[in-house]
Amino acid sequence: MKLITIPNLLTLLNLSCGVLSSIFLISSNGNVSPTTITIVLILMVISLIADFLDGMVARLMKIGSPIGKELDSLADCISFGVVPGLMLFEIFNHLSTNFIYENENLKIAAISLFAFLVPAFSALRLAKFNLDEDQATYFKGLATPSNTLFIFSIFSIYYTKGQIINSEIDPFLLILISIVFSILLIIDLPLFALKFKGLGWKENYYKYIFLIITLILIALLQVSAIPLVILLYIIISIIFRKEIVK
Repeated sequence: MKLITIPNLLTLLNLSCGVLSSIFLISSNGNVSPTTITIVLILMVISLIADFLDGMVARLMKIGSPIGKELDSLADCISFGVVPGLMLFEIFNHLSTNFIYENENLKIAAISLFAFLVPAFSALRLAKFNLDEDQATYFKGLATPSNTLFIFSIFSIYYTKGQIINSEIDPFLLILISIVFSILLIIDLPLFALKFKGLGWKENYYKYIFLIITLILIALLQVSAIPLVILLYIIISIIFRKEIVK
């Protein structure tokens, strides 16, 4: 079995970007700058693209393998589990003055421990995904990249004082977000995947509705639109649940 293949290299690129993002987030030590946000965004986009391409390239080259599948989940656990957890960790620490550990390089607030629900449940979601053959055409529970996009938008808006939340955000709202989105990762809720077997309207109409509304929201609100887009995705999936699981 070949270990060094193009799909596996793409997966390792995904993982490496996740590790780099983690380093930038940890080294910020609560002082998250616009530059840090931009770097994390670029690395996240590269991870998303690599994660999308590795499976597609493996199928096109007909070199899919069990080790590639496991490696993909390990990479996703870093890029779309640890990284969003660290984003929430940074916000929690920024909001709190009740530190259970503190030195010149690191501060850990008691409340920030809720942030680590996200990497823990992301790992559980990815392990579950590997064993569930029903998720070929749709997802059961929120996919880790979607969860990461949601948390990144909260992180970015918070530190740039955007339109939805500002520096006065209630930490209990973040606790609620950590708990609810951790549950969404593993719940058996059918959520559609943006995979098109054909381009016809009849079989894809709810996906086209989602994409049209998403483009409008992003054009109007930019990064601030992402939480609304993720919520819209969940709502549309619930409304068209029967069509999704056909």
